This record gives sequence, structure tokens and C-alpha cells, in this order.
Amino acid sequence: MREETNNAYRFIRAYNELDHFMDVKLNRDSRYNSYYQRIIELSKRDSTFRKHKLILHSFGELRNAIVHDFGRDNMEIIAEPHLKQVELFERILREVMDPPKALDTIAVRFKNLYTASLEAPVHEVMKTMTREGFSYVPVMEEGKMLGVFSDETIFQYVRQTGHLDLRDGFRLKDLAPYLKMEAHEKEYFQFASRRESVADLEERLVNSSKGKKRLEVVFLTETGNPEEKLLGMVTLWDLAKGAY
Repeated sequence: MREETNNAYRFIRAYNELDHFMDVKLNRDSRYNSYYQRIIELSKRDSTFRKHKLILHSFGELRNAIVHDFGRDNMEIIAEPHLKQVELFERILREVMDPPKALDTIAVRFKNLYTASLEAPVHEVMKTMTREGFSYVPVMEEGKMLGVFSDETIFQYVRQTGHLDLRDGFRLKDLAPYLKMEAHEKEYFQFASRRESVADLEERLVNSSKGKKRLEVVFLTETGNPEEKLLGMVTLWDLAKGAY
């Protein structure tokens, strides 16, 4: 069998698998009989479908260009898709059927996080952030997250006190009021469950703002409760790296 024909049958197999998956996911509701109706309805319910809605519609049109239907389970291949399109469809199929969890893919897990205690010297924390390219440092105490240190923490402190002394005696505990997550003036943070998908967090982080504040980091715990053990974190940069 020619490679192009293999491509066509691979594409149709992926299309049929997705169509069946959507049918089951919608409990075979007769209101959503067509491929396009299923895509639209699942896009209302599922962030991964929303992410791929337009291209899934395009794949539906491509399917109709590839085959000529003669009735139930009877068709003829009349065009050949490019291998890249087949592989893209198969990748998206895997993603919508089993959405990748952010904690398992793009998140920085807790064991790899740079965290600091209230006793940490501020200048040492800043040196590490500069050297490693970190923008946000969770401040921890006995396994509990107390706040976040960032560049804005320092800016706010200087604006309100009029001075800054980074000698060894100046520690994060001296910035305690500015470390609290609600104290950050231009950035805010959220907590999410470890079950959040990459698409879920993409919707949270991209174009998300509250007035003058922008969502910069999503911290992951077991159920999204801030009182639970910190499992990892996701920033816009993590999303960008994951997409690349």
C-alpha cells in the first residue's frame, strides 16, 4: 500500500476514534449527532477541546475532502492528506482523549523549586534569582507557604519606606508584610488542583488580569487548597516552554 494511502487511512482512523470518543463522552445524546455539533458542545465543557476547537473543525472538513461516502461504513478514498497533518491530528487526538496534567508536564515540581525561609538573607535570595533566572520564590515555613518574594516585593518596600539596606542582617522576615500574596500590587497568584490540565492553566494564565493586577503564577496543591502541601508551580514562562 502506498504511503499516501496509509496516511489517508491513518487520518480516517483518528477521525473515527475521536468521533466515537465524543459520542461516548456526550452519553450518545442525539442532540449532538454531527461531528461539528460534538466539537462545539465539548468546547463548552472542556478546556482542551476549546484549545483545539478551530483545528478540529478544520480536520472535519479535511475528512470530507479525503473520502466519498456511499452510506454506512462504505467509503472511497479520493484525496491524500499530508503526513504532517496526519501526525498533528493524532497528537491532538491523544491530547483531547487524555489531557496532559500540568503537574506532570510543564510545572516545576516542588523538589525542583527554589524556596526560601523567613530567615533567608534577602541579598542571597536575590543573587540566586539573578543567577538562575527565577522571578518568584515561594516563602516557606514548616512546609507551609507563607507568601511570595519577587522584584515587586523590593519595589513596594522601597516605595513605602524610602530606603533599602541589603546587608546580611536584612532578611525576608523584615519584608513579611510585602510577601503576603494579597499584598502584591501589580501581580496576583492562584492555587489549583494537581489534576488541572495544561489547557486549564493556559486559560487561567493567558490574558488573565484583575484591574491593574496580572496573574503571574499558579501554585499546585492536592485539591487547590492553599493550606495543603505545595506540589509545584506554573508561570507564563513555563507555558511558553511547554508550547515550544
